[in-house]
Amino acid sequence: MKAIVFGVVATVSLVALALPHDVAADCRERIRLSLPSENESVDGIGRAEIRANDSQQTLTVEVDVDVPDGTPLFVFANGEPAGMITFIAGSATLELSNANGAGLPSGLDPVCSIGPIWVTDADGTTLLAGTF
Repeated sequence: MKAIVFGVVATVSLVALALPHDVAADCRERIRLSLPSENESVDGIGRAEIRANDSQQTLTVEVDVDVPDGTPLFVFANGEPAGMITFIAGSATLELSNANGAGLPSGLDPVCSIGPIWVTDADGTTLLAGTF
C-alpha cells in the first residue's frame, strides 16, 4: 500500500513539474492593506489581490482612506510604480490585467511574485501598506 501511495504522489509531482511555467505558477491571494505605524493620522483600510490563471494575470488594489474626493493616490508594488488612482466617493480601485493583451507595468510580471504593496499621496506619504 505504501508503494502505491508513494507512486501516486511521485507521479502527480512529476506531472506538476512538467507543466509549462505559466500554468505551474497559478495563484490567487488577498491581503489587507493597513496604516503604517508612522502614519496614524490618516484613517483608512484597503485590500489587494493577485490572480494568475494560465497566462492571464490581474492585480487589484482597493482603498478607502480619509482624504478629499479627487485626491490622486499612487500605488507601488515590488518597489515599482503600478499606477495612479483618483479617490472618489469614498474609495479608489486600481485593476491591472493582461487579459486584453495589454502588458503589466515593469516589475509586476508575474503577479505571483509581487511582495510589498503600498499606497501614497502626492507628497509620497505612505497611507496604506501590506505584503503578499
